[in-house]
Amino acid sequence: MKKNLFCLSMLAIALIISSCSNDLDEGQTPAVNNSGHAIKFDSWANKQLRAAATKAEDVTDFAVLATDTATGAIDPVLIDGKVVIGSNASGWTYSPLAFWPETAAVNFFAFSPTAAVGITKGATELVGQNDKNPGGPPTPVTIEYELPTTLTDQVDLLVARHSGTYAAEGASGVTLNFRHALSRVLFQIKSESSMDFIVSSIKLKNLKGKATLDLNDVPKDTDLFPYPTDNATIVSPGYQVHWVDDGTTVVDLDANLSDTLVVGGGAWTNVVADADALYVIPQENSEISTLSRTTEITTNPTLAPATQFYIEITYREKGAGATNRTYAVPVPAIVGDAYASSIAFEMERQYTFQFELFGKKPIEFKGVTVSKYDTVEQEEPLRLHWAGSNIYYDATLKHLTFADYNDKSKEQYQGVYFQWGSLIGISSSGGYTTGNTVTYQKGVEAAATDAPAWTAIPHVTTDPAPYDFKYLTTVHDTTKNIGDICKYLTELGYAPKGKRWRMPTGPEFGYASDYGNVGAATWPAVSPVNADGTDLFANGKQLRKLNTPIFPASGYRNYLTGGLASVGTYGYAWSSSPSSSNAFNLGFDSAAVSSVGSSRALGFSVRCVAE
Repeated sequence: MKKNLFCLSMLAIALIISSCSNDLDEGQTPAVNNSGHAIKFDSWANKQLRAAATKAEDVTDFAVLATDTATGAIDPVLIDGKVVIGSNASGWTYSPLAFWPETAAVNFFAFSPTAAVGITKGATELVGQNDKNPGGPPTPVTIEYELPTTLTDQVDLLVARHSGTYAAEGASGVTLNFRHALSRVLFQIKSESSMDFIVSSIKLKNLKGKATLDLNDVPKDTDLFPYPTDNATIVSPGYQVHWVDDGTTVVDLDANLSDTLVVGGGAWTNVVADADALYVIPQENSEISTLSRTTEITTNPTLAPATQFYIEITYREKGAGATNRTYAVPVPAIVGDAYASSIAFEMERQYTFQFELFGKKPIEFKGVTVSKYDTVEQEEPLRLHWAGSNIYYDATLKHLTFADYNDKSKEQYQGVYFQWGSLIGISSSGGYTTGNTVTYQKGVEAAATDAPAWTAIPHVTTDPAPYDFKYLTTVHDTTKNIGDICKYLTELGYAPKGKRWRMPTGPEFGYASDYGNVGAATWPAVSPVNADGTDLFANGKQLRKLNTPIFPASGYRNYLTGGLASVGTYGYAWSSSPSSSNAFNLGFDSAAVSSVGSSRALGFSVRCVAE
């Protein structure tokens, strides 16, 4: 157990930020002259947002750039950064009026509020204009923003990118659906002991403080939420940041705290309320951290350099004479090793950092929760979501996949087999013979003649240095067919959508006492029929914590020949954790459960997890 004094919880939650509604007030009446119809703006809505975040009815102005996309347009810039004022109820006005082209689409770029503290370029007009040539690259349409460190100056900055035509919106008015341009941060703390604590300060240290956003990079307001790439594919370097920092400006952000009481044995305490949320420029902090664990600043004055992000927290025990103690807390990555890189703050997302205080007891590092702006988790979230089944081949979809965590219909599927760190799935029935056994390469079924010899199947054989519980994610190499199969299926789009899937670490299988038997009292051997891993096995173990997955007694393939063994009587599942020259796995029969190191050449099933 790490000798930490805090416990941060990391859990990636799928989010949908905005919704639109068109059954609102129509707004102003368009002016009409001989050159055509004026561009007017209808209301827009974002009904899902909490009161603490900006809502449609809170918006009173926005700056807009509108460009004619027609090749050779006489007046390509129709609105040159004018400020539009009004409200959804009263309508929106600007001057002078701009007029629609007859047929060509108009690109709209907007931000709000126009007088936001921190906008250092683009306060009165958007910089640049969209390219009129449909075949050419877009000209940047940028705003620059410097993060206010005085919290009363911070705002929920909104941006929009829209394309419309006179035929579609000339009569009704242009409807803009704004997205949140920043990341939003909250903090929760609870005491797991009977001891009360006073938290006096929480700071986000070494944030990138100045950046530029090109609105061409922001998905259009008509695109699906979240981003078109879907949460399931957000793995480095695919973070949805969009902002480009200036490379020099670094700031600290101090939460607006007075002494906050955290009652012993209580529920989560919101030490930063919704109305006092911190706003952060979206950024990926990928530098390797020199902080390997929570460090008391007063006893270790040399901390991470100013290029590394961490959290500083000051607290004391409640009671006369207690003194404040200040700690530096490294923040783990959402994807990858717990201390290999810092968090990526993504555009439109809310992050709730959770600290658990155990008094004198050491506290384990947990991570970060991520939720959409319209919800803040008030209860302790699940640390993991276990997939609803082992990895199997879906004959309808024609690729490897697995069931989502809330789908219990397939949780007793036998699943196909994998050598440790291999991206090639192996048939779950019959003997293993080169040229006569089904394998699944690049996630799809390969001809039996393409099946390699058992000893030639690529898998991870080298010892990691340094030791890493999520080693397979670290060595991910699809060109060599090695890595984390769960991550690989996520990248291919073959995993359940909206989550970041990976193989579990060894410790995440838990303890033997966490499991109970499912099925008959004694487990007879069975002969699987289906090569795709879809045979349903009645016997197995159920993990009684978290979302209570059932692991079937799926057996294994021999490490020397690939022959089937113990099918129906034993169950095995790989973790991503190495164990010297072996690798950790879950293993069980009807009488016992263990998590030990086994030969990497064995063929075991894989049960993925999502954070």
